[in-house]
Amino acid sequence: MREKTIRPGRIAARIIAVLVIGAVLLATCVLPSSRVEEPNLISEYIERVYTTLYGREATLEEFQGWYRDLKDGQVTPSGMVDAEVQKVLGTDEEVNLTKLLDAVSMVMTDQPLPESQKDTYQTYLNRGVSIRRVISDLSKTDAFFDVCYRYQMSPYGLDKLEMRDQDPQVTMYVYDLLTEVINDHPATAEECNEWCTRFVNGEGIAPVVAEAVKQRAEAQDKGDVILDEAQLTLLYRVLTGQEISADQMQVCQDALGNGMSDSYVLAMICETYAYIHHVEELGLVPGEVKLTEPRDANYEMTGLMNRLYGAFAGQKPTGEELNGYVQQLSDDPGQLRTVVVEMLTSTECQALIESDEAFLQKVYEVFYERVPEEREIESYLIGMSHGITRERVLAEILKDPAFDEKMAEYGIDSKVTPKIPEKVIALTFDDGPYTPVTMRILDALEPYGAHATFFVVGNRIHNYSECIIREVNLGCEVGDHTWSHQTLTRLNGEGVSSAINQCADAVYELTGIRPTVMRPCGGSYNSTVSANVGMPMILWSIDTNDWKYKDSQHVINEVLNYAKDGDIVLMHDLYETTADAVEVIVPALEEEGYTLVTISELAEYKQIEMEKGKAYFSMRGGN
Repeated sequence: MREKTIRPGRIAARIIAVLVIGAVLLATCVLPSSRVEEPNLISEYIERVYTTLYGREATLEEFQGWYRDLKDGQVTPSGMVDAEVQKVLGTDEEVNLTKLLDAVSMVMTDQPLPESQKDTYQTYLNRGVSIRRVISDLSKTDAFFDVCYRYQMSPYGLDKLEMRDQDPQVTMYVYDLLTEVINDHPATAEECNEWCTRFVNGEGIAPVVAEAVKQRAEAQDKGDVILDEAQLTLLYRVLTGQEISADQMQVCQDALGNGMSDSYVLAMICETYAYIHHVEELGLVPGEVKLTEPRDANYEMTGLMNRLYGAFAGQKPTGEELNGYVQQLSDDPGQLRTVVVEMLTSTECQALIESDEAFLQKVYEVFYERVPEEREIESYLIGMSHGITRERVLAEILKDPAFDEKMAEYGIDSKVTPKIPEKVIALTFDDGPYTPVTMRILDALEPYGAHATFFVVGNRIHNYSECIIREVNLGCEVGDHTWSHQTLTRLNGEGVSSAINQCADAVYELTGIRPTVMRPCGGSYNSTVSANVGMPMILWSIDTNDWKYKDSQHVINEVLNYAKDGDIVLMHDLYETTADAVEVIVPALEEEGYTLVTISELAEYKQIEMEKGKAYFSMRGGN
């Protein structure tokens, strides 16, 4: 039997025929074109999406990609809508959200959105919620289920939503905070997701917002306060969901005007019922603003410092300056007078108020809320006209008990219980002033803040007035040593009074201060003197005899070898050798732990109420 021969051309034709049939079957059964001859529900859904969203048919490439994923279940019908909507939103062209929402609703439910629902969704989209929330909501409706059933596809919704899409009310709250309060630009999707996550996970809103506001102020270099009336209105509305009342606005503005920080005002708002209720309705944690700046811890004290600085410097202090003042006073309330003096005698304040009279009037106006009477400031003006500094005058004014009473009205306890030094001693100088010696003695005292008492002779005051002015400015005491160094025991009562008063008048006419202590020349006194001097008589417990020996080492030895707590040391500011000795004595006594004080300070520390006409030799505890 002859074998059958198969020709090569016939084999090739058969192979081609098989491939053609396979391609046709594949095209019709697996990957139909965008327009198939027989009905195909997936194809119809794809065309539905494209014609509704874009007003055109899908390209072959678009069609084939979606057909495969939808058929295999890799993508749900709502997932396809989501992806295509994101493409629409991702174009550079401006998108009409109203039309887009209608188109999405028509694709998914066969009907446009009701107007009220459309308005709600537009609000969502304008305030941080993405359109995926709309698609997710529509995917849960019966209408969407009906559409999916018609096209025989699974009605599953979207995968897990971003945090900003999970609770629109929370997201809109966060968006408003970021856009209106924190940023200077609309909140981004990333920011909304981050803040929503923080708040939903239980982080308190108040501290987060406070820190962000502070950082914004620092970044924009806007100083301490960025909350004006418009910003306060916005802040209150965003935080509480309500409009701020006129009373509430006034309270906030008063706090800012008082020198309190933005954080303080924010804390006030975050303590209101409106804020707490609004936040808890959203299911979030209100939290509390932690106030860390010293000025925010004491409203009254901050307000006082703010007003003082503003009144005397013509401008508000910075938050840093206020923090410094308040911190200093919080650490030691007794420093109030010192702080006030430093503040009001600063270069800025001095330059702003040129007239001494205007300065004094401002002091009374600020501290006591009244205009001073002429008699109250007469003595201060006398001293200031001759060179007594405003700092020294202000320190004297603030010694008035009325100052403590006024501070108490502000809730500030300015009363000070003097800290009693372990050892105190009073250096005293008679018969001066005399510029070559007195000024050297003052030079020795000044670096240590040490004080002394100078018993001056009245008829020398005019020629050496600069010495007495400096004594007062350094906090030293000017005592009375008669008009012309008279021995008082040789005078009758009228003569004693005249000798003392002439000197006292001369001191007052130069400094505005009347002496309150005197020293009888040579230490001589009797009952007539005691009855007519009108002041305590200050004697001494250590006599250096500097006038007799004129030997600096002798003076040094007498003081350093015999000094005790409460002693009163007698010297004279007439001799160069005395100045030489003082330049050694002052640092040596300081080194030994002594505080060098005036006679009046010595009596205060020793709690001795000095009596007129009584003689005091020391204040060791007995006389």
